[in-house]
Amino acid sequence: MSARPHHESVPCAVCGKPFGSHELRSVAVLRPNIRPYLENAAGHPLPADARACAHCLNAARVENVVERLERERGELSAVDADVARRAAQHAPLDEAPEANLSFGQALADRVARVGGSWPFVIGFLIVLVAWMALNTVVLATRAFDPFPYILLNLVLSCVAAIQAPVIMMSQNRSAVRDRAQAEQDYRVNLKAELEIALLHEKMDHLLHTQWEHMAEIQRTQLELLEQLSERSPESSRG
Repeated sequence: MSARPHHESVPCAVCGKPFGSHELRSVAVLRPNIRPYLENAAGHPLPADARACAHCLNAARVENVVERLERERGELSAVDADVARRAAQHAPLDEAPEANLSFGQALADRVARVGGSWPFVIGFLIVLVAWMALNTVVLATRAFDPFPYILLNLVLSCVAAIQAPVIMMSQNRSAVRDRAQAEQDYRVNLKAELEIALLHEKMDHLLHTQWEHMAEIQRTQLELLEQLSERSPESSRG
C-alpha cells in the first residue's frame, strides 16, 4: 500500500473542511479533557485515528479554559474571557495602551513632567532673581518693570493660569494610565496562572502516557521471560 501524499487534502474530523495532511493534528495525542469539546463540536464520537484542524483545536482549548475559569470564579468578565482565549491559543497579550497619545495629551504630560521637577523650580527662581535685580540695580533709572514688579506679577499669573489646567489634564491621564496598568498586570498574572495550569495538565498527561507505555513494555518483557523459562526445561531435557 502506497504512502499518503503529503499534499493530499484530508477532511477535518470536527468541521469537515479539507486541509493538507500536515495541517491536521491527531486527536489521540491531545489531553483527554480536550476530546469531549471536539466531539461536542463534531456532534458525534470521534474515531481513534481522528485528526482535527488548528481552528477546531483552538476553539476546544478556549472552551476548556473558559469552563475552568467559570468553575473557579463564577461569571467571567470580558477581561477574563479575553485572557482565557489568548492563554488557550498561546497568543500574546496586548500591550498597555500608552503609545496612541494625541498631541495635546503628550504635551500635557511633558509640561507636567517639566513643571514638577527641581530643574524647573531652580530655573524659575533664577529668572525671578535676575528679573528683580535687572529692574532694581542694573536699570535703576530706566527699569521697564520697577518695584513692585507689576509686569512680573502678570507673567506669573498667566503662567499659573495656563499651567494649572495642563497639570490637571496630566493628572487625569495619570489616573487613566494607572487603571490601564492595573488591568494589564491583572491580565498578565491571570494568563500566567492559566498557562501554568495548562502546563501541569500537559505534564500529567505526558507522564500518564509514558507510564502506560512503560507498563506495556514491562508486560511484554514478562511474557518473553515466561516464554524463555518455559523453553529452558525443554532444552535441558533434550
